[in-house]
Amino acid sequence: MEDQKLYGNFSQEEMERYTEEARQRWGQTEAFQQSQERLKKMGKDGLGRVLEKSRKLTEEIARCLRSGEKPTGDKTQQLIAKHYDGLRAFYEPNPQMYRGLAEMYVADDRFKTNYENVAKGLAQFMHDAMMAYCDAQENKQ
Repeated sequence: MEDQKLYGNFSQEEMERYTEEARQRWGQTEAFQQSQERLKKMGKDGLGRVLEKSRKLTEEIARCLRSGEKPTGDKTQQLIAKHYDGLRAFYEPNPQMYRGLAEMYVADDRFKTNYENVAKGLAQFMHDAMMAYCDAQENKQ
């Protein structure tokens, strides 16, 4: 698979830098260890399939935004549930981790730009939908 298809908007060098940054920040966590093991097992082709599925899901969520649906709307929340479950390709998520990821989508310009390139306002929409998803999950308990 071509690196452009695999890494999307990022170069291989950028992805390597981001991986090293993640290793420095979270390298001792169980989630980081899980992600490294799962990435090895899936290989480049498997990663390409996971990323393509993620890209399509992001486009579906962007369609909800464009249609005027709220982040708490039924369709959006169904797609966000798939987004949450999709993280299992890399690690076992929990609501606290998912909230942190949602914050990164709006606070880290790399994430924000990635989503804003799909649809204007998508980073904030994702954030709000992810937070609503976590609220709903925590209220079930």
